[in-house]
Amino acid sequence: MTDSFAPFLFDQDDPASRGEAHGEQWRAEIRELAEIRAALALKKGSFADRAQLDAVARLHLPLLDNFSAPLSAELRGIARGADLAPEAVIILNHYTDLRDVPPSVLEGTCPEDPVSEDTFRALNLNADDPGGCTAVYLPGRDAPVLGQTWDMHGTAEPYVRAIRIKPRSGDDEFVCFTLTGCLGMTGVSARGLAVTINNLTSTDGQVGVVWPALVRAMLACASAREARDLLLRTRLSSGHHYMIADGREFYGVETSGKLKVVTQTGARAAHLHTNHCFDPVLRRHEAVPKASTSFRRMELATTLYVQQRPQDARALWTMLSSHDGWPRSVCSHIDDAGGDPSASKTCGRMVVDLTRGEVLVGRGCGQTEPFTVVKLDRWRGGPVP
Repeated sequence: MTDSFAPFLFDQDDPASRGEAHGEQWRAEIRELAEIRAALALKKGSFADRAQLDAVARLHLPLLDNFSAPLSAELRGIARGADLAPEAVIILNHYTDLRDVPPSVLEGTCPEDPVSEDTFRALNLNADDPGGCTAVYLPGRDAPVLGQTWDMHGTAEPYVRAIRIKPRSGDDEFVCFTLTGCLGMTGVSARGLAVTINNLTSTDGQVGVVWPALVRAMLACASAREARDLLLRTRLSSGHHYMIADGREFYGVETSGKLKVVTQTGARAAHLHTNHCFDPVLRRHEAVPKASTSFRRMELATTLYVQQRPQDARALWTMLSSHDGWPRSVCSHIDDAGGDPSASKTCGRMVVDLTRGEVLVGRGCGQTEPFTVVKLDRWRGGPVP
């Protein structure tokens, strides 16, 4: 395989300088993607106009400051480097959650149910698929493996990147699948801790920690259990499903804006997830759009797993690249069928071998675009005891 998707290295020790380098490196792309995502947030959310969207995005900045000063400095550095207001970079990073946050949060009241679930469902059930992802954890033949597709609006695909964060001082290192201007959407650390994400559409959205910052903070933890505990005590904006694994422990956690439930555990079993809740309580706080491919992809992924029994990273890559059931396939190509460039599609995927510190990562369709093999230079994860 070629190195066409080799991760870009950011080796600055200072988070603000790292962010500025990120913003300067991809300034034009970040500015373009920020506008694309702002337009989509206005189209798919309940905001009256751009001024209201910006105001809601700004509310997230103090929470990020309090959650992690280094990650806040990095995000604000991205904004400076790209010559954007910080709230524009919040929109770029937090787009999937912002769609679920009601403008009533600007009134400062933020009641327990800030928008009625009936109203939310009326707005969302007939909406197009907001994107998703299919995530899979395998115990593997000789090494556990964690991977996912990244399904999002097709107009995001040109902005997909891999980054390596490797400060010159210390022994930290992270490899992340991300977008230009985004702190990181999924990734793995040199300690052997990996995190994947599936979007969930929640009816109890609120102002919370920007989710890519949470992913980066989880990756900086010493273990899967520590990362799980960080997630469980963090104020969120909307729903996601998180897979957290370190080669010894595995946790799958479903969340809404206000609720969190550990729904999957056990490193010696396979786990799959798409974009709907398993937990019955959380199901009462979600509104899966009628156009969503989530249930179909879960069915297909389960069937493929049973048929193929993938045992390593390359076999999982093949499974996550399947076109069975096209266009509602695991490697999703809804936009190819409908002609809408902003419709959901698989814009890339990442698969991590949790014993060897090897990452397979790539943009676009897994059948036509080769993966790049990335090795973490400071890898100190180990085999399952």
